[in-house]
Amino acid sequence: MRRAMPARRSATRLLAMAGGMALGLLASPARTADVEYGKHLSAECITCHGASKSDSTIPDIHGLGEAHFVEVLRAYRAKALPNPVMQSIAVRLGDEEISALAAYYTTAKRPK
Repeated sequence: MRRAMPARRSATRLLAMAGGMALGLLASPARTADVEYGKHLSAECITCHGASKSDSTIPDIHGLGEAHFVEVLRAYRAKALPNPVMQSIAVRLGDEEISALAAYYTTAKRPK
């Protein structure tokens, strides 16, 4: 048989849950800022990746997972993946820019 939780303990637990939710809400604007920054940075990407077709060697990067996007750009930056164009672009990007682009392209819709 479960014992009833004392009122003080219950109130403390509720406050802790509310605080956690508030922190989540506070974190959302930062996430939005990353996406907006990524959108701003994407102007150069869209030059090639916006024109990619199904039979193109240029991949469609819209909707890629964040972790995969970051991993690939970092690999180009480190010259671990062979593509001189992507290497020259990625070498100019810091971790913040790569994360912002990944956040944007995870949810970005392909232009029509």
